[in-house]
Amino acid sequence: MSRLPLYLAFIRIKLNGVVEYRGAFLLTSFSKASVWVTEFLLIYILISKFKQIAGWGTYEVMFLYALSLASYSFAGFFLFHPCMKLASSIQSGEFDEILTKPINPFLYLICKEFSTGYFNNVIVAIGVMIICFNKLQITLSAMNLLFLVIVLIGGTLIQGAAFLFTSVPAFWITNNKALIDLFMFDLKRFIQYPISAYSKFLQVLLTLLFPYAFINFYPAQYFLKKNDFLMFHPWVQFLTPIIGIVLFTLAILFFFKGIKHYNSTGS
Repeated sequence: MSRLPLYLAFIRIKLNGVVEYRGAFLLTSFSKASVWVTEFLLIYILISKFKQIAGWGTYEVMFLYALSLASYSFAGFFLFHPCMKLASSIQSGEFDEILTKPINPFLYLICKEFSTGYFNNVIVAIGVMIICFNKLQITLSAMNLLFLVIVLIGGTLIQGAAFLFTSVPAFWITNNKALIDLFMFDLKRFIQYPISAYSKFLQVLLTLLFPYAFINFYPAQYFLKKNDFLMFHPWVQFLTPIIGIVLFTLAILFFFKGIKHYNSTGS
């Protein structure tokens, strides 16, 4: 913690860079935001055509997607670049340089590689949540707001753990792109829609083995007053922060285990 100002300085440098090139940042943000708005419009058109999917209406499904997008974006601020660049930094020998610094390599990476490209995602996700709360006539009471913050923190930790678990194998296999594509992106697409629409095998897979359903499906039941807990106990709607803390702790331990087994490529 004594080096916290140093880590924060890395983030401040990134933000200063954004201010310096404000025009480019705004143009890029507008472009990315347009993509996400289009995604939500496609969901709106699709679900509106069929009225509902597995008993979930248009704005309920959009709320699911917004929860997933928000937590992914919060995790992406710190972990997208460090995890996506890990394999290449190992191959190029750049990671050797990181290990020579007298600071925590994990904290160094997440602060040095802080990404400023997720502000637009967060704005779109929160905007969609507000629309959904309004359309579904959900009162954003103090308790609901507190639980929403807790759910977003827990979901962010789960998303962060997914980043780490899929990128750390680069210490052993060097090229892990297929692993990231499959488990970080392809498998997670299933939670864009209620998992009750899938087979029991996928429901169990997304709850117990790859618990992505805790990012949005289960906690959303609390806000939407639904009772769609599949074969699981209703208490699962409150487990997101616990699952997040456990998974992220294991992911950090996995990261340092990877460093212990790291062999320089000599580049």
